[in-house]
Amino acid sequence: MSEMGELFAEKRRHDQQMRATRRASSTELLTAACVCFESKNDGAHLIVTGGAKRIDFWPGTGLWIVRGESKRHYGVQTLLGRIQRES
Repeated sequence: MSEMGELFAEKRRHDQQMRATRRASSTELLTAACVCFESKNDGAHLIVTGGAKRIDFWPGTGLWIVRGESKRHYGVQTLLGRIQRES
């Protein structure tokens, strides 16, 4: 493999590891905050119940979208803040 190919392969492995780490830590934070959620696709997608709303959350990237809204949000801390404000 060329040097450029090796760099891209290394970056891909690093990105996969970072997503796995974020997936685990975000799930732990939600559990510690007593937030109800349903895990899909081996934890890659979480359906979070926040007040009267359901929120789709992808912990690997930090992306979350409130169902029925089009705005995208990022970060588990921001998600927790939103849930606490609406509870």
